[in-house]
Amino acid sequence: MIALPSIAFGGFSGSAKGVTARFQDGRSILSLKAYPTGYATASQLVRRSALSKISKAYKNLTAEEQKTWEDLAETVSGKSVFGQKAKLSGSNLFVKLNSNRAYVGEAQLLSSAPANLVAIPTVEFTDYCISENIILFTGVPDPEAELLLVAKMSNGQSRGVSNGWDKTVIISPDKVPDWGDIDLTEAFQNVMGTSPVNGQKYFVEMYWIDPATGFTGVPVKVSRICQDGSAHTGRAMAKRTTFKNSDIVDDDQKFITDLDVEFAQGSTIVTADIKYDATKHNVQEALCDITKAAYDRAGKKFTSVMLGRSNGNGGYMPHFFNMYTYDWGSQYRFVCAKRGGVWGKIGEVFGTSLTFEFVN
Repeated sequence: MIALPSIAFGGFSGSAKGVTARFQDGRSILSLKAYPTGYATASQLVRRSALSKISKAYKNLTAEEQKTWEDLAETVSGKSVFGQKAKLSGSNLFVKLNSNRAYVGEAQLLSSAPANLVAIPTVEFTDYCISENIILFTGVPDPEAELLLVAKMSNGQSRGVSNGWDKTVIISPDKVPDWGDIDLTEAFQNVMGTSPVNGQKYFVEMYWIDPATGFTGVPVKVSRICQDGSAHTGRAMAKRTTFKNSDIVDDDQKFITDLDVEFAQGSTIVTADIKYDATKHNVQEALCDITKAAYDRAGKKFTSVMLGRSNGNGGYMPHFFNMYTYDWGSQYRFVCAKRGGVWGKIGEVFGTSLTFEFVN
C-alpha cells in the first residue's frame, strides 16, 4: 500500500486497471489490486459461485423466516459450532450454513433455520500415514448421525514450517469411513495433481459436517513429514485390497452391475457384496472384465467360495458360487460361477468367506 500527499491527487477515488485509490483522513491512498496466489479446488469454486446466490436469497425470506435465523444466531454466538467462537448475525448464519451445505452437494436452500443446534463430534482416529504411496487415517469410528467428513490438506512445505494450515485446501468434502479407514490418497492426487514427496511437510485438517443443517464440528489438525510407515508405530501401512465398480470394464461382458469385494489385511478372509444381471448371458455365471491394475492388485488369480441368491420370479432362490479371477490373453476377468442351487439370472452374491488360493 502506498500513501501519498493529498495534493498529488486531490481526493481522487476509484479504480484503474490494477490500482485502486481512496481518499481517507485528508490524503489519497493507492493500493494494488490483490489476486489469489493459490488455486481453487472444485468444492471451493462451488462455494464461491453459491455465495452470491445465497447472500441475495436472504433478502427474499419472509420476516418470519428471517426471525428464525436471528433467534438461532443468538444461540450460536459464543458457542464453538463452526470450529471457532464468533458472534453471528442471522444473515451471516444463513449464508454460513447454506454454503456449507452447498459444499456437499445440497442444492436446496434452508429458508428457515434449523430448529435446534446439532452437536457435531470431533473426528477421531487411532493412526495415520502420509507417504508417497498412501495418505490414510485408520480407526475412524462411524458417526452416530448421517455426517460427512471434510478433509483439507496443504501441498508440500519445508520441514521448518510450523504452521501451514492457512495453506490447506479442501481435497474431499464428503468422505465416510470405510471399515474405519479414511483414504485421502486419490483425493489429494486429484486436487494437487501429484503425490506427496518424501521429506516435505504436509498439514491436514478434518471435521464432520451435517449435510442436513450445515453445522460442522471442531477441526482436528495434524502435520507430518512425508515418509513411509505409521505415524505412531512406524509400521508399513497399505490400502486394503478391493474390487470396486470403478474396476469394471464397460464392454459386452459386463454382467455384474455392482461390485464390492474386499480382502482383510494379513488374513485369507474375503467379503463380497455383488449384484448381477445375466439375462443376456447363456452361461450360469455372473462375470465382468476388470482392469489389469485391479487384477494385479489382488495378486493376480485368486479362488474363493461365496453364498448368494437370485431374486427373480417373485422369490429368492439360494445359490453357491465359485468366485475367482483369471486372465484371457489381454483380458482380465472377475467371475462368480454357480456351483449349486437353481440358477436365476438376476441376483446377488454376498457374505464372508475364505480365500483358498492365490496364484501370482
